[in-house]
Amino acid sequence: MHLPSNWFKPRQFALSWLLIILGLVGLFVYQANTKGVLPVETNILALLPDNQQDKVAQQAFDTIANTMSDKVVFVVSQKQNDNKKLINAVEQFSFGLKELPLFDSVTATVSKDQQQAWGQYYFPARAQLLTEKQQQQLTSAPEQQVQLVLQALYNPFSGVTGVELENDPFLLFRDYLSGLTKSSGNIKIENGYLTATVDDHKYIVITADLAGSSYQLSLQQQLPDLTALEQSIQKQFSIDVQHTGVIFYAAHGTESAKGEISTIGLGSLIGILVLVLVVYRSAMPLALALLSITTGLFCAYVLTIALFGSIHLFSLVFGASLIGVSIDYAFHFLTDRLNAGTKWNSVEGIKQLFPAITLGLITSLIGYLGMLIAPFPGLQQLSLFSAIGLTAAYFTVVCWYPLLARKPSNYHVIPAQRALSQWLLVWQQPLLRLVLPLSLLVAAVFGVTQAKYDDDIRQLQALPQALQQQEREIKSITGVGGSQQLLLVRDNSEEGLLQKLETISHELDQEQGFGGFQSISRYVPSQKTQQANYQLVNGLYQGQANTYQKVIQQKQALAKLQPYHALTIESFLASPISETVGFLWLGKIDNVFASVITFNQEVDSAALSEFAQNNGATYLNKAEEISTLFAQYRQRITELLLMAYLAIFLLLLPRYKVKQAFLIVLPPFIAGCAGLAVTILTGVPLNLFNLLALMLILGIGIDYTLFFAEQNKQGDHSHRESTLLAISLSALTTILSFGLLALSETQAIHSFGITVLTGIIVAWLLAPLSQLPQYHLHNRREK
Repeated sequence: MHLPSNWFKPRQFALSWLLIILGLVGLFVYQANTKGVLPVETNILALLPDNQQDKVAQQAFDTIANTMSDKVVFVVSQKQNDNKKLINAVEQFSFGLKELPLFDSVTATVSKDQQQAWGQYYFPARAQLLTEKQQQQLTSAPEQQVQLVLQALYNPFSGVTGVELENDPFLLFRDYLSGLTKSSGNIKIENGYLTATVDDHKYIVITADLAGSSYQLSLQQQLPDLTALEQSIQKQFSIDVQHTGVIFYAAHGTESAKGEISTIGLGSLIGILVLVLVVYRSAMPLALALLSITTGLFCAYVLTIALFGSIHLFSLVFGASLIGVSIDYAFHFLTDRLNAGTKWNSVEGIKQLFPAITLGLITSLIGYLGMLIAPFPGLQQLSLFSAIGLTAAYFTVVCWYPLLARKPSNYHVIPAQRALSQWLLVWQQPLLRLVLPLSLLVAAVFGVTQAKYDDDIRQLQALPQALQQQEREIKSITGVGGSQQLLLVRDNSEEGLLQKLETISHELDQEQGFGGFQSISRYVPSQKTQQANYQLVNGLYQGQANTYQKVIQQKQALAKLQPYHALTIESFLASPISETVGFLWLGKIDNVFASVITFNQEVDSAALSEFAQNNGATYLNKAEEISTLFAQYRQRITELLLMAYLAIFLLLLPRYKVKQAFLIVLPPFIAGCAGLAVTILTGVPLNLFNLLALMLILGIGIDYTLFFAEQNKQGDHSHRESTLLAISLSALTTILSFGLLALSETQAIHSFGITVLTGIIVAWLLAPLSQLPQYHLHNRREK
């Protein structure tokens, strides 16, 4: 990196960088006025990529996710089975829920009007609505329907009235309506309440719709009020209240991330402050270190919001660890200042450091920006956040430090100089230079061969046991659970789609193990089915009229069959009864009509996928889809990582030649393998994030070897101890930053932290390997 002697102009550089920062301050003020000071995104789904190949599938997922995520389910029960006391508790609890601004609507009871809405909607079309069992019976043995009517009339609990018998002589309609409720699990309507009975124990279900998204911080902050209400009701009535909903998981994730940001950010900052004060013993280095950190994080924050519109909490967790990396260049500058003593010249100092820190920045950016290959918005945001922050810290050192640190340091002693010199002398031993790296490499490679991979996307989310237990219990009580598994069905016409849904629904009923499911065709049969049903009922009226009069002993002739009244999707969606299932119908997307079938419980993915293929449907499971993508990109990033090593090696080759370029790249490679091996030994399965950790180990670790190699290049050995000190300080802050990630409750972040922690330690340990031994340099000069 050959530059003219007068290339560096301190004042011009400082002014240019100041103008850029002032421009970003202006942008920040604009963002604060338009988006708020903290436009933080907490939705875990925002980290995931859209399905660009199948827009219908993506819309299906978005619709279901939005419908399910903004609901909360409460289950109230009492141990003594005191029905009156339980109802009083539910009434007061539901009143309290309605008073909370957290909810837009609360449903504790089903009014008579709501119950009658079903009958009112379907009654005019009762002659064309039959269950599958009724279809079979009217086809093969229509006379049996007369006997069923007779049994109902003589059954005192059947509740058959003269009005019903007049309007529906063969009692077909009541069976159809009761059939619609089968998919609602264990939930029944009793005295207007949604109840479920399990082992003679009664539960009352209350549902509520949030007044916004589950991921809104303003709503999550209201959850303590809900908790206080639940505890008050439980204490007053001696009842149990359980709840489930996405908002509880989202709030836990938000609080967990905030805690991790505080731990990582504050821990890193305190560690850096202590190190700076202990090593440099002056306020000036401390102020400069804080300037680098603040500028880097500020630029990363502002530009990330400018590019993405908001910043994800996940990026902030990782971004907090950037504190330990952004200080690296400052350490090298400040340590050289300390080592130079009264001979310090800030301009010459930055000129001497410039080749090494510039190559260090480039190689680090290769590591960070390598994450851009993954089509995950969260990873892309994290990548750019880190790259921008590191670049801003670099320019702060290059442009501002020479002016701000012109005066020599008052303290001119390198701490632990003797220990540093001894450590460097140890690395002059040929046996150590061969045995230690080779031993670590063999052990690490052996560990890597034992690797097991788990690409489950759910590793990105901390799932507390208490919430999971409540969710399982509510699913068991109600018989209904929010499965993420969907069947997407499409056709060129509404009628064709409804017929297809009917066929698939029939096949699902025949299969074992799929359990309950919801399909719009159960509520709106196709016109073909309605017409066929109408013909069957018409045949029943014509063929069994005489028998009916004799058996039922009815004097009046049967009333004529009512006219055909077609039910349509449009009329169903316009009716209030569609509120609970209308989301299943997606309508027209990309010139095709689409609908989804949902399942009440988790079913075998392989069996459902095979069923979908055999029946012309598309199996959708967002978690499995993303997990598959994780596996694919884990393989791609492995290839990219090897390409990055090769690219860096070729970049270094012209300046350092083959042997030293190899010795610069080797320590980060061994460090990466060691990081994976230790992660495997802790029993944590590997995933995409561990390979992203290797990118960072490469980008950060190669900085350490570059500074030693640059000293060999310049023939300057007076800075060897100060270089090792700066590298050690950098390693300590990076270990502190990324090592704290290992404390995360989220498994993906936890394993990422372990890998980086181990890798940076090994990268620091092996960094002197890139410095050629003195005897080798002496022989090379003689030649």
